[in-house]
Amino acid sequence: MKLLVYTSRIQLIFFLLLFGVFSILFYLIMRWNVLQNVDEILHNRKMHLVLYLENNPQVPFLEDNPLDDFTFMGIDRESYVEGKDVYSDTMIYETVDEELDEYRKLISHLQIHGKYYRLEIVKPHLEANEIISTLAITLSMLLLGLTLSFYIFQRLISRKLWSPFYKLLETLRHYRLDKEFIPNLPPSRIEEFQLLNQAVSDMARKSKELYEHQKQFIENASHEMQTPLSVIQTRLETLIGQTELTGKQASTIEGIIASTQRLKKLSKTLLLLSKIQNRQFLLNEKVDISEIIEKSLGFFEEQKEALNLRVGLKITNRPIIQGNAMLSEILIQNLLKNAFVHNTENGSITISVENQKLIIGNTGRSNPIDQDQIFNRFYKKSDNPETWGLGLAIAYEITQASGWSLKYKKQSDQHIIEVRF
Repeated sequence: MKLLVYTSRIQLIFFLLLFGVFSILFYLIMRWNVLQNVDEILHNRKMHLVLYLENNPQVPFLEDNPLDDFTFMGIDRESYVEGKDVYSDTMIYETVDEELDEYRKLISHLQIHGKYYRLEIVKPHLEANEIISTLAITLSMLLLGLTLSFYIFQRLISRKLWSPFYKLLETLRHYRLDKEFIPNLPPSRIEEFQLLNQAVSDMARKSKELYEHQKQFIENASHEMQTPLSVIQTRLETLIGQTELTGKQASTIEGIIASTQRLKKLSKTLLLLSKIQNRQFLLNEKVDISEIIEKSLGFFEEQKEALNLRVGLKITNRPIIQGNAMLSEILIQNLLKNAFVHNTENGSITISVENQKLIIGNTGRSNPIDQDQIFNRFYKKSDNPETWGLGLAIAYEITQASGWSLKYKKQSDQHIIEVRF
């Protein structure tokens, strides 16, 4: 989830929660305020009636009583409660609109000229619930509209403000140390983004310098190692050709020559591994995986006959992938070599190509293999002195550089490696 979407969503949820809480408070405050106003009107009406009834105590009992918004009745001394005013809501049926309307009622006890009375005053409620509901709905619509407008405006402004940041990410995503010196970063008037651009530029410059130094060191070291190793091998081969050497001396020299050849091969392998990690290969070629497999199988006929291996090849289609032809060939040959070298006598190898996927399975020793280390450099479970534990490490780096995936699993007696292109 993008930062802009995440922050906007949190702000919207927080605002809606606050809106719900304040809407309830608004309703309660408005209702209390309306009832207070109605109760104040009832109280004022009571005070006027008290003054009037003290001078005209018989008016409420006359047939031509001009006042009809209250009821006035005598009570006994036991029912009289001094200073007690009770406010309550009531419903009265109105014949005009044929419905029950809300009213507010005041019940009070009075003492006039030594007699006790019960006074009830009724006033329209002003339909407080409808008024408050109308106000609440109107304000809610206004606030929701304001919220939506603020959300959209905030998204547009934030997108505009964060535009240099996303352009910077896009520039870094396509930046390659082996192609450019310093990425061309988008300008910005915001100080924080200017500081970020400066920091990224400095980091890119330092990384480029380290990359060039490392690349130069690896190439120089490889060249310097190859030269003396070639000289040693040439002189040893010249020495072994001399007739005065004994058989034991010749055997010793042959062992030295073999070790020298292994060192030369190891040096080239490590150099290749470093170049792959530094992304020094173009990956825009069309490669036929099936053709490489068919050609590479011929290199392992000797191992196949020596161990009496059964090799099964199944090609459902002939996928054409995009990558580097040389790296693809190295990948497949390393995986095939791993399947042949680490096999058992009278074992089997199965190769399957289908739907942009290569699966190579082989029988082998039942010793457990650590799946977290199998693609690490110099990791090996075999006792074969001809292997260094670099074949699968190179295969893994090739798949990472090419944007593919490489996985290992063990099923029954089969060691299976799967490549998804």
